[in-house]
Amino acid sequence: MADQLRVDRRGTRQSLRERNLALVLQAVAAGDGAVSRADIRRATGLPSATVSEIVTELLDRRVVQEVGQVRAGVGKPATLLALDRDHHLFVGVHVGRDRVVASRLTLGGRVQESLRMPYRPGDNPVPIAADAVRALRASADGSVSAVGLATPGIVTREGVLTQAFNYGWSMVPFGEQLSRACDGLPAHVINDSNAVALSEVVLSDRSRLSLVLLWLGTGIGAGIVLDGRLYEGPGHQAGEIGHIDTGHDLPCVCGRSGCLEAVAGLPAVVGDSDVAAHLAGDTDPGLDARVRRAGRELARLVSSLAAMLDVADFSLGGPVVTHPLGPALLSAINTELAARPVPGFSTVRVDFSEFGDQDVVIGARRTPCARSWA
Repeated sequence: MADQLRVDRRGTRQSLRERNLALVLQAVAAGDGAVSRADIRRATGLPSATVSEIVTELLDRRVVQEVGQVRAGVGKPATLLALDRDHHLFVGVHVGRDRVVASRLTLGGRVQESLRMPYRPGDNPVPIAADAVRALRASADGSVSAVGLATPGIVTREGVLTQAFNYGWSMVPFGEQLSRACDGLPAHVINDSNAVALSEVVLSDRSRLSLVLLWLGTGIGAGIVLDGRLYEGPGHQAGEIGHIDTGHDLPCVCGRSGCLEAVAGLPAVVGDSDVAAHLAGDTDPGLDARVRRAGRELARLVSSLAAMLDVADFSLGGPVVTHPLGPALLSAINTELAARPVPGFSTVRVDFSEFGDQDVVIGARRTPCARSWA
């Protein structure tokens, strides 16, 4: 009987502190100026002493501010809390296929300034990212607290990029390199699809505790948030769905055939077609067929994830959001989902990410918000 319950001993005091701080910040952000300490306790399940300690520290550091009081029945009025949205500044950096995009943002996610710099796939993006960070710090009206870097590939909590097939990277300490290049500024690295998933949960106007964000660009990945917490897996590989076997015989860059990226990645869908001419009325049947095939395979994936994870909230993010074929791909996915519902589950529908072409840099900013103050 004793072996039926195993206690996870891998947690550390630091990781527990980061988790608690993130829970409190999320509760304050969700309250939008109308949340008290008692509300935070109820929302997070944390002890009163823990909530009080974290809130006091966040007030001292001007991450949270008091915005008034409210009386609920007898007794002392409750003090309401909100994010101090404009005091702290961050830089979010996204490493894309052919460019590095960096934005200076407030804690509330408001973009103040953005830079786009050309980039050759496979090169180390840190020097370019560091140049962008220095420029954005120099033009800032206030100090930048930290930088978040969102990148394709598998990333550890220590900021080490362990593998990125499409870029040829392996075991690169991006976090350490970027911090050193930025004169010791705290630098935190996160997988790009995880970054967007976090932005969807933390900054969305909708109440979203569990969702799967499908990243669709040259590669395909997923950011998985369950009960308000990002799930990365023990090897930080959760969501690495691009090389799932679809059963097709199309070659993939990884050396295998039939990978999801080889069927539904944007380059695979576009092929050698003239997308602009197609959308203007010069119909390309081959392109239409590839869009339907990609939609079919992505819908099958969504159905499987919905059943396995008991999640009904799915978003589509990454380059597909602004790509000319984005609407057609989204429609193809939802058409297939409607035609093949999973028995016992409500119909699942996929929407675009709420933050458009800023989804990654906003999500990249989310990572240092929680870790820099822990």
